[in-house]
This record gives sequence, structure tokens and C-alpha cells, in this order.
Amino acid sequence: MATYVISDLHGCLEEFEAMLHKIKFSEYDELYIAGDICDRGRYPIPLLRLIMSHSNMHIIFGNHDEWLAKYAGDMITGKSKPSHLYYVGLDFMTWIHYNGGLITMDQFMDLELPVCYDIQEYLSNPIYYKELKIGKKHWLIVHAGVGSYCRAGVHISEVPVNELIWPHIGLHDNPFPDTTMVVGHMPTFLYGEQYAGKIIHGRNLYHIDCGCVFGRRLGCLRLEDEQEFYVDSTYPYVE
Repeated sequence: MATYVISDLHGCLEEFEAMLHKIKFSEYDELYIAGDICDRGRYPIPLLRLIMSHSNMHIIFGNHDEWLAKYAGDMITGKSKPSHLYYVGLDFMTWIHYNGGLITMDQFMDLELPVCYDIQEYLSNPIYYKELKIGKKHWLIVHAGVGSYCRAGVHISEVPVNELIWPHIGLHDNPFPDTTMVVGHMPTFLYGEQYAGKIIHGRNLYHIDCGCVFGRRLGCLRLEDEQEFYVDSTYPYVE
């Protein structure tokens, strides 16, 4: 049995399937996805449905997952009353038009209604962080770190949801001296071109969003031995 962490899949179904093959993922393993299943990439809803079909794949919510969960009900209403979607609000439009949510919405709206309800139910009990102990080592998996709560003595349970899924995290922003944190959210190339397509090793901190949907690579970390795995992206390279 092995424990893997991956993040920011963003609809990259082909790369995800290639990674599962590369790591020889089995029913005896566990996979934690540190946020952002949907949006931007080609297959957000087929990817989500694949994850839903595996009891040993676990979503740690990111900001894009939060959007989908928040507006699944409105999209279900919109299937029978399309005009409803014009009045949902500015945040919905921000997601759809400026953050890659349009393809997620289109694929969701094409589903049969019972499947839409299945997705809504699946996303109705979000998990925003996961603490693990593997061997003698303590791990914390969270999408975007702890934001402005990055200070000595803080406990993860004190941190508001928005701070776990939205802020940009620094290379070494881990306030937990005895815990190794694994985060996504920020594609590693944004920290410098020398990090493009690579997992970054901060201070007790792994940044694992390797920018797959932006044409770099999909990265995956196995916690037992901290081995890294990579799959090349099929997407155009975005500066």
C-alpha cells in the first residue's frame, strides 16, 4: 500500500490516467488530490466522475472545486430554466468567464439529471485539509497553505476556509515545525522558470502543482519515500 498526493488536475484526464499507470495505482493505494479537479482543461467532468468512482481517491477542496460545489444547484435549476443562470451573480460569471469554468459548466449541463445530483451530493461534504501520519512523519495536505494564518502556534483547525483555498503561498510558508505540508494552487513555474514542471522542496513544504494545464507537467508525490513522478502535458505551453 502506498499514499500519493497530486494536485491541480484541471480537467487533464489523459495525463491523470497516464500518471495512474506510471505509479501502478491499485485498490490497495490511497490518492489525495490537493484541490482543483475541474476548469480550464479538456475533460473536467469526466475526470471528476472517474475520481468519484474510486473510494480510495480523496479530494481536498481547492478554489475551483468550491466554485463547482457552490453553483451545482444553480446549474441543475438552469437545465429546466435556462434564464436562471443569467441571474446567479457576479461570482458565478467570474468563475465561468475568467477562471476556466465554462467548459465545466458545459459538460455538467450535458449530463443526465441524476448524474448532476450525484455530483452535487458528492461535493456536498467538502474536506479542506488532511492530516496524515506515515511512519514517524506527520503530513498536512491542503490546497493553498494557511494564508495570513502562517504564524507560530496556529492550528490548522483555526484557519478559515478562504485562507486554505485562495491565498498565494510563499516557498517556505509552513508554520508547523513538526509537520511537512503539501500544497498546490500556485503552478511552480510562477516561482521562477528554474522550477517549471518540477515539484519544489521548500522548508518542510512541497509545492506540487507543476502546471500541467499550462503545458508543463503533472507531478505526483509518494509520501512513504517522497519519490516524485512526472507525466508530460499534452497542453500548449503558456507563458
